Amino acid sequence: MYHNVALARQPIVDNSLSTFGYELLYRRDVRANNADVYDQVGATAQVITACLLDLGLHNIVGTGKAFVNFPRGYLVNPSGVPLPKDHTVIEVLEDAGFDAVLLASLRRWHNAGFKIALDDFVFEPKLAPFVEIAEYIKLDMLALGKEAFHQQVEALRPYNVKIIAEKIETWEDYHFAKLLEVDYYQGYFFEKPQALSKKASNVNQMTLLQLMASLMKANDMSIAELENIVGQDIGLVHKLLKYLNSPLMGLVASVDSLRLAIMLIGTEQLKSITNLLLMSEMTADREVLQAQVLLRAKHAELFAQSQQYANQERYFLAGMLSMIDVCVGVNLEDILSELPLPLEFTGAILERSGRVGYTLDLIEAYEKNRPIKSEEDMKTLAQTYAEAVKWVEGFRAAV
Repeated sequence: MYHNVALARQPIVDNSLSTFGYELLYRRDVRANNADVYDQVGATAQVITACLLDLGLHNIVGTGKAFVNFPRGYLVNPSGVPLPKDHTVIEVLEDAGFDAVLLASLRRWHNAGFKIALDDFVFEPKLAPFVEIAEYIKLDMLALGKEAFHQQVEALRPYNVKIIAEKIETWEDYHFAKLLEVDYYQGYFFEKPQALSKKASNVNQMTLLQLMASLMKANDMSIAELENIVGQDIGLVHKLLKYLNSPLMGLVASVDSLRLAIMLIGTEQLKSITNLLLMSEMTADREVLQAQVLLRAKHAELFAQSQQYANQERYFLAGMLSMIDVCVGVNLEDILSELPLPLEFTGAILERSGRVGYTLDLIEAYEKNRPIKSEEDMKTLAQTYAEAVKWVEGFRAAV
């Protein structure tokens, strides 16, 4: 139920050689030295997913800019991305096809507040409308050669754009670009791309399809319906909670229910995240473990209902998160420390404190056939377990 996510970053430095930002590069795994891209749209989706939901954009770029390669298929997609506009620069690849459709799409991104960079660009007068909406132009010194590079810099001077000299491999390359007074530099002379990797939870594709279908029903959609769908996949719950806990979200409150998490994210952002995960093709064969997680979560919720405990939705989330270490392959305490949970809720899961912790203890004891002191608890556990099994079977049959 987990896999390793990887990407690489290469710094972009200014004239004082301070890091201004990083270009983020797709990697199939941490050992890969190049992108090896078969599907540009899927690769971009995986880079964005890693930034937002796995590695954390703040851990990758700090306060700098994230330059993300966007192929044409992503640029003309009207769904948008849940990236922070003040930290993200959209890099338009050289093979994007500079036509009227692309220009209209870039204007939409620009009007939405995103900065645009034209990658491996070669200026021609007919491309002036693209330059006019760009913030950055990246010129490849290795591909152009010094003479053509110089010509490109001079041709772009009338425009209000910042020039990034890329593929700077030697001191001579850097000195030449510096004499031309370009704004930023990138290349092996400064640093090779650095690979980053982390274990990440998988998300079931059928759950994502169900969620997207519900999100498309703008008039008939309810938070309860979304909560029901999201709550069926522990990987999705984990990613949404990590997204909420990102410094970029600026969350000041803790979250102890799926309903509150969904309300804080909002349906439009949830739609963007769902679309992103679908495109990144994050699927895995994990039906048995998924059923176990759902069974524990539902069993805890039904037991809380039988006891008429307050805040019964807490028990479903607690049951689910109590098994997240098995799903993600990381220590439970480390995982929970990354999520925006109340301290007493974390304590209930880790130390089995309070009513939620007591319920989790009972549920786990019943699962493992350990002795349960109260005959009344045992009777209720058996009844609610049967109801939970029936619920899980119904869910699996539906998907």
